[in-house]
Amino acid sequence: MDINKLAKKVEEVSKSYSKEFGINRDNDWFIFKIQEELGELTQKYLMLTKRGRQKRFSEEEIRKQFEFEMADLVCCVLLFANHNKVDLIKNIEEKWFKSHEQRLKKDSFRH
Repeated sequence: MDINKLAKKVEEVSKSYSKEFGINRDNDWFIFKIQEELGELTQKYLMLTKRGRQKRFSEEEIRKQFEFEMADLVCCVLLFANHNKVDLIKNIEEKWFKSHEQRLKKDSFRH
């Protein structure tokens, strides 16, 4: 599945969930939701790396929870990007790939 299809499905789920539970997805909600999910991911990471309470979960259960929280965080970033009309693919290509290529070219001229 490409990122645009994924973002569309995530948006559909989020809208349905917010309607069902009466959540107002205003401008602040998206960034606060990212912060919430990052906190949950951090908690699971600490549990996974044995630096947090295990809460009677097995290592496999903690690993799965960690993976789910990672997915939640990515989905919230997709929602925030969509809400703010950010083209993630375009910006990833520009910021990560083009900038990297430019640094490589610059480094090759130095050597």
